[in-house]
Amino acid sequence: MESGKPGNDILSDAQALVEPQPEELSQGEFESIAIIGVGMVGGSVGLALRELGFRGRIIGLDQRRVLDEALAIGAIDQAVGDLAEAVPRADLVVLATPVLETKKLLSTVLKTARPGTVVTDTAGTKAEICALAAETKDARGVFIGGHPLTGTSRRSIANARAELFSGAHYILSPTEKTGDEPLESLKWWVRQLGGIPLVLKPAEHDRLMAAIQHLPLMLALALADGTGDLAHAFPLLCKLAQGDVREMTQLSDASYETWEGILQTNRDEILKASVQFRKTLKNCEAQLKKGDMTASFQAAHAFRRQLLRTHAGLWDARCELVITAPDRPGIFARITSILSEREISIRDLRVIYLQEAAGGTLSLLVASPAEATLALDLLKNEGFDVHLRE
Repeated sequence: MESGKPGNDILSDAQALVEPQPEELSQGEFESIAIIGVGMVGGSVGLALRELGFRGRIIGLDQRRVLDEALAIGAIDQAVGDLAEAVPRADLVVLATPVLETKKLLSTVLKTARPGTVVTDTAGTKAEICALAAETKDARGVFIGGHPLTGTSRRSIANARAELFSGAHYILSPTEKTGDEPLESLKWWVRQLGGIPLVLKPAEHDRLMAAIQHLPLMLALALADGTGDLAHAFPLLCKLAQGDVREMTQLSDASYETWEGILQTNRDEILKASVQFRKTLKNCEAQLKKGDMTASFQAAHAFRRQLLRTHAGLWDARCELVITAPDRPGIFARITSILSEREISIRDLRVIYLQEAAGGTLSLLVASPAEATLALDLLKNEGFDVHLRE
């Protein structure tokens, strides 16, 4: 990957999109959509389309109990029992299944689809899946890899919501066989869901995900494992380990079943990222031995500033409040009630430090610096110990 070029291409691709009006979005090219795997992501696809006013047919394929729940909440309007029922009826097929399941189903879906049907997926890696699609003989469907950068590890239909894709980047990875027209159609469909479509080559996608998603998981696992070993010798460690350690090891709570396919299919890129990380860590260690880590701190701060500039609309230090709250039932509800009465939008509220039986420190993120200033005054007037993030 040449430095700078992929990022610039992505940015221009996103900026070239014209913000569509609701009436335009509801007039998509796909009149019948089959969702294979109606969990959190697949169910959210259906709910988002229905909320938009999509007038076509949404077909779902999953276990019977999942389909019953999807029908009940309106995520689909037709449940079927196998691929042969779902795929040939659709203009668009969405494989909203884990990586390994997607690999098992993909060739059959491409061969079963009507000629020209667009087939996409939502899995967390792209290179192996896109290669499998390109190698499928007698494929009638046109494959475009997809990966919405949203959601949680809770994958069931119970966690589906119409706004899941709203404002989220949604990566699309065409193969060499895709063609421009299907790609443009799918980009427009992503806009229907509320997402921001960005086009990346499969290998570029996997390299980036290794750095920003998969390596952080490996680091969280290693930190939790290593710290856990120390806790056997010093049980007091668990009482003393609060905000920073809890946040840094949070990813390790994920189940192996959730990550297994991702780790298997992106192993090489994760290992490359791990090697690079170890080089950086050794550099930090060398600076520590010399007694001067100024260079590491400066480099880290520069990257953090770059992140904040890039995501200025998503996170801004001027929009974050830090609240010291007592350990009392209903304290979260009290804070949200105070702010909602003045129509202050809360983007995030989480515990960053917890002291047993005494309370904790909360991070509250609002939509703008003006709202942060108002929230600060309101909470202070109600007796809360609160300040803006420094």
